[in-house]
Amino acid sequence: MNKYITVIGGGLAGSEAAYQIAKRGIDVKLYEMKPEKFSPAHENKDLAEIVCSNSFKSNSITNACGLLKEELRRLDSLLIRCADETAVPAGQALAVDRDEFSRLVTLEIEKFEELPGKIEIVKSEYTKNPTEEDGIVIIATRPTNFR
Repeated sequence: MNKYITVIGGGLAGSEAAYQIAKRGIDVKLYEMKPEKFSPAHENKDLAEIVCSNSFKSNSITNACGLLKEELRRLDSLLIRCADETAVPAGQALAVDRDEFSRLVTLEIEKFEELPGKIEIVKSEYTKNPTEEDGIVIIATRPTNFR
């Protein structure tokens, strides 16, 4: 059994998963295809790049979206913390400066490179099908050819 967990994809879900795992003292190999390969939607080399909208919807705890964000804050969500730190005016919505948000998430993940529960960022596309020998694997990517 591997002594680390593999996370495939350094987007929003993969970055949060890697952070939460490492925070608990478990080593992580985080595979991110950028900067080796970009999808048509991606523009920068950082992790957790937001490609469609800069809004995380409502921040008001009077609705489900805002309540979920408040719960995530209390659970030390990396993404919500970075979103709060890079927020831009948007009424009751939590909107962010997309480039600053991705840069900050990347910097926070990189802090784990030398710690127990380290995150090793593998800047390469994960191209094989995961097997039992790979141990625990979290696939946090867009639709792929995994079978």
